[in-house]
Amino acid sequence: MLGVLLTVALVLTGCGGDTQTVRVDGSSTVFPISRAAVDAYQQENPDSRVTASSSGTSAGFQRFMRGETDVTGASRPIRQDELERSRENNIRFIELPIGYDGLTVITHPTNDFVECLTVEELRSVWARGSDVDSWNQIRADFPDKPLRLYGRSPASGTFDYFTAAINGERGNMRDEYNASDTDNAVVQGVSRDENGMAFFGLSYYKNNSDILRLIAIDDQDPETGEGCVAPTAETVSNGTYQPLARPEFIYVNIDNMEANPAVEDFVRFYIENAAQFVEEAEYVPFEDEVYARVMERFENRIEGTMFGGSGPTIGVGMGTMLERMNANALQDDDDAASAADDAQADA
Repeated sequence: MLGVLLTVALVLTGCGGDTQTVRVDGSSTVFPISRAAVDAYQQENPDSRVTASSSGTSAGFQRFMRGETDVTGASRPIRQDELERSRENNIRFIELPIGYDGLTVITHPTNDFVECLTVEELRSVWARGSDVDSWNQIRADFPDKPLRLYGRSPASGTFDYFTAAINGERGNMRDEYNASDTDNAVVQGVSRDENGMAFFGLSYYKNNSDILRLIAIDDQDPETGEGCVAPTAETVSNGTYQPLARPEFIYVNIDNMEANPAVEDFVRFYIENAAQFVEEAEYVPFEDEVYARVMERFENRIEGTMFGGSGPTIGVGMGTMLERMNANALQDDDDAASAADDAQADA
């Protein structure tokens, strides 16, 4: 299995008999949110049995599409190849946005010369074919010091999103960088390298800010604000931290949920308290209106994806998220009405 499993063995069985297991896996970026949900659910339901792992977005989808897990976290929307696998395996799912992340670009805390980089400068470093191997190749007034790069492996949704947002195409990445299967490994790499640069989710920066230094981003787009912007709750939620602000998701296996009531109970609890769990994990929660729509999506069992199998989707703010959920709900209502009309006609 790709990735290093970060496993929370939250396995407590009460004296009341058999307990059905809820199996959670997926993105290591989403993992701190799911871990907070599992911890809180376990406290309120001490006789329940929930296991939570983090194998990465892509590896998590592979397990999910084999029916091995009930809930999988994803730091990007589902891709077309994964959609096709779900159809081949008859996996029905609900896509549930749960919060926002500001994917962060990081350097060593002793680096005192870089405050901000443009998207173009980042692309010159990270894109396929790049031969940039010193800081002064990025900008002439930077010192002539070697540049070493740390980031997530291709199995990661963070890798997918970063390459699409910065390099213009999912998977467009130079060969020479230190690729890791977990965010914590990337944190450790760049925190020990005075000449390092890395990327990972906002939570991992906030929880290690004493050993890391944040680099602000200038997307050079006046529509999203002028100049350099650092990821904060405000800039991520209002759309000015671009192009690295992104929604986070969980996907729920409908058939597993119908077979195991504990899955439905856990997911409803997760959504009801999602804002709290997202904040605890140091990410950015949605507004109440968005969570209300997410709950409707869950309760109405709206199947499929709002993103058409596109995978990483750049520039999805709260307004866009609401528009997609509203459109998806309307489409689902129209489909139901059409089916009812057809049934009436057949009758």
